[in-house]
Amino acid sequence: MPVSEPPDCARELAGNHGLFETSIFADADRAVPMTVLHPEAPGEYPLIAFSHGAFAAPDRYLKMLGPLAAAGNIVIAPMHIDSEEFGRSEPASPGEVWRTRNEDMKLALSELGGIDESLAQNGLSIDRTKVIAMGHSYGALMAQLAGGAQAIEDDGSTPDRRDPAVDAVVAWSPPGVLPGRMTQESWSTLAAPSLTITGTADVLPGFIDNWEDHTASYDNAPAGSAELWVGEGVNHYFGGMFGREKPADAASRALFARALSQTLGFMQRAMEMPQACSVGETAEGETYQTR
Repeated sequence: MPVSEPPDCARELAGNHGLFETSIFADADRAVPMTVLHPEAPGEYPLIAFSHGAFAAPDRYLKMLGPLAAAGNIVIAPMHIDSEEFGRSEPASPGEVWRTRNEDMKLALSELGGIDESLAQNGLSIDRTKVIAMGHSYGALMAQLAGGAQAIEDDGSTPDRRDPAVDAVVAWSPPGVLPGRMTQESWSTLAAPSLTITGTADVLPGFIDNWEDHTASYDNAPAGSAELWVGEGVNHYFGGMFGREKPADAASRALFARALSQTLGFMQRAMEMPQACSVGETAEGETYQTR
């Protein structure tokens, strides 16, 4: 019997998706707004828990998350309390943001009755044997902690926040070493395969002054489990494709499409899908490494 060609990742990303919003209580006093994106066709699908960047919000990542949902994933993206769209009268303290972001990510990875019921109304369910933790910038760090990286808490402890259900971590522009929070050794405990995505213009002056700082998680993850995508000239928001949205130029759009294809292919391989999609030949302006 001839072997069939693997599906094309870009083609899988080009479909349609559904979306709804709800709130889930983290405790009696704190409701967490959740954006849920899903495939249109009924079925059981893998879960992607997504954490947005500092001050952003899930709806600023629809160009990223929508195609991933269309490609056969259910995405649950909490809105964190530091979001400019959260509507707080007083900004949250750094300690409160840190604590609640970690709680939100844990919640997004949990079984949530309200979300499960809403999905079921459309014939959808989550396959809890296939789980991805994903995030951008500050949110990428939340995803890495869910995958086994260990941060230093304000009291000096290093709790294990790993969710054993996580099959892989996708970190778009993760922070590098953070004095008092993340050392080079912090990523040595990653227990799941990880993909780091960054670009040669991925600089935030005063915070990330060298784009290569973003590769700390790749450089220090356990050998044999780390992958790295780098886009030539790509900045923190892919020219405005997400996070701080604005019209992006053709080069940014093309490399963003490639990064999405590489993300989907990596996730499907990590989840041991029967036939992972193919990303095709390396495109101009991108490099892909493994270690």
